[in-house]
Amino acid sequence: MDDELLVINESWPATTIDGEPGLVSGLLVVSRAANGEFQLNLSVGPHGGAPEECEYVEFPLSAAHAQASRDALSNE
Repeated sequence: MDDELLVINESWPATTIDGEPGLVSGLLVVSRAANGEFQLNLSVGPHGGAPEECEYVEFPLSAAHAQASRDALSNE
């Protein structure tokens, strides 16, 4: 089980390439896996869209970068 250190879930207005207005949602998670490794996960897609409509990116993080990300992005 992953230990989530930081979770940010936001939606914002956006425009398609064709100029159509819409909403986009994004989820950023910094977590520590059971094996102790840290990772940053980012998903972005249409607001309320199905998972297959989203784009996903995942990066491994060092412990120092995981803490720096949490410190910089959290409201604590």
